[in-house]
Amino acid sequence: MYREEWIGDFRFVEYEEFQLDRPSYLIVGLPDAGLVSVIAASHIIKKLDAVEVGGIDSYYLPPITVIHQGVPRPPIRIFAKDRVLIVFSEFLPPIQTVPSLMNALLDYAMRRGIGNVICMTGLPIPNRFEKETLRSFFIPSTKGALEMGKNAGIPLFENGYLVGPYALLLKEAMRRRMNTIVLLTESFMEFPDPEASAKNLELFSKISGISIDVKELLEQAEVIR
Repeated sequence: MYREEWIGDFRFVEYEEFQLDRPSYLIVGLPDAGLVSVIAASHIIKKLDAVEVGGIDSYYLPPITVIHQGVPRPPIRIFAKDRVLIVFSEFLPPIQTVPSLMNALLDYAMRRGIGNVICMTGLPIPNRFEKETLRSFFIPSTKGALEMGKNAGIPLFENGYLVGPYALLLKEAMRRRMNTIVLLTESFMEFPDPEASAKNLELFSKISGISIDVKELLEQAEVIR
């Protein structure tokens, strides 16, 4: 099975047949502060034993090909399992491509009938080494997303600003009235932060009801500490 379609400037390729159960969730994992999003996405792929079902490419992306088990793959990969679709990239796309990529991702999610989008990112703080307990917040795109976060007992991020791909995705989701939540946990800026990733995954589990074991991430955090 091989299928491809262009959405804007991006070619979405599917090389495995898949169907998501409902309610479904799209997780977007791009490099960010403390690599929080990338670590979380990689961990959920591993723990759910998600299958690589496709990828995203474009003439506007850097000349990168991912080699997995000897097979060339698109630079941005797509994994699926049960109710979850994960879009995973180990590099940050060029800033000028980010608006069209975020639009394309939401278009793809709508075509796939995905009802909810979750982004898990870091909230850099200067005294991270001193913090024993990390605080987490959420930003919703709709009233439905607001209720999801409140029902999970997550504090609302009330004042401040968000910068980068997830800010653009959140604004576009608001325009489309798509349920989207950005989870933010205090983190390192420059160092990988598996503890912040673990906290975000625990919150995702509360929102979705999908249990993700984060023991391994917490052990990695202890080593870093």
